[in-house]
Amino acid sequence: MTIRELTISVAAASVVALALAGTAAADENELSKYQPTGEKRQCIATYMIHNTDVIDNENIVFRINGGEYYLNHLPHKCSGLKIQDGFTYTLRGLNELCNVDVITPVSTGGAIYAPCPLGDFQKVNKVKTK
Repeated sequence: MTIRELTISVAAASVVALALAGTAAADENELSKYQPTGEKRQCIATYMIHNTDVIDNENIVFRINGGEYYLNHLPHKCSGLKIQDGFTYTLRGLNELCNVDVITPVSTGGAIYAPCPLGDFQKVNKVKTK
């Protein structure tokens, strides 16, 4: 490897590191829009889920019909979750998504992702911005 190639490689790595740092800061900013209430649930009814917001590879906010929000902090990072911004799940119980269930990121490009276990559902309030 020549000095020029090494310089280009280091510069490219620096750009990637800065982009990742910016993404992490944006994810923290997105997560700060929700304030925990202290209430936790093991399950939420699937028919009550209005939509989901994938914050990052560890956090998903579920909006429930009626305007309630539940944050699910996954016990482990879920590779591909934020990139794909969508997931599928298979229920083990009756019409409830629970902390014993797993989600799998959906791939639009043919990649295969591993299933990821869910955590508890923590009720959060959406912080009103001025």
